Amino acid sequence: MQNNSWSVTDCNGVAHTISFNRTWTGKMEIQVDMDVYRVKSSNWFINLVDYEIMLPGTNCHVVVIGNKVDLTINGVYVSNGKPFEPINKLPAWIWVLVGLSVIGGFLFGGWLFMFLGAVISMFALQLIMNKKTGIAIVLYCIFAVVLALWFMAQIQLRMQGYL
Repeated sequence: MQNNSWSVTDCNGVAHTISFNRTWTGKMEIQVDMDVYRVKSSNWFINLVDYEIMLPGTNCHVVVIGNKVDLTINGVYVSNGKPFEPINKLPAWIWVLVGLSVIGGFLFGGWLFMFLGAVISMFALQLIMNKKTGIAIVLYCIFAVVLALWFMAQIQLRMQGYL
């Protein structure tokens, strides 16, 4: 299980506790000391939160991408030491690929491929948020090839009278 609680000391030497929790209803909360703030994802398809916390002399961000939760302190991620880049909106072309994979999956492969297209889209969105665009495109290409092979096999079986 992930540790979603951190202790941060500001420039005055005062220790603060920052934690991220999901309620049993799925709502997200960030607690700073005794104050609780409810946050919402900025995206309807994937959990995407960048919540800024200003402490004296210390700038913190609670960042949620999918199920991954992390804290940045003064521009550096606590978990891996990488520099923080503000979360930007997802590019428009990814939504075109999401639509093509889900709708195309249904039209050419049925409910199974529609569900598979949605699952692949969720993984691809997380990859793009983590700046791994090439892997996301390869994932969509593999899905398109598998869908095309499935569709061609269905046509072949119908022509031979098996379906």
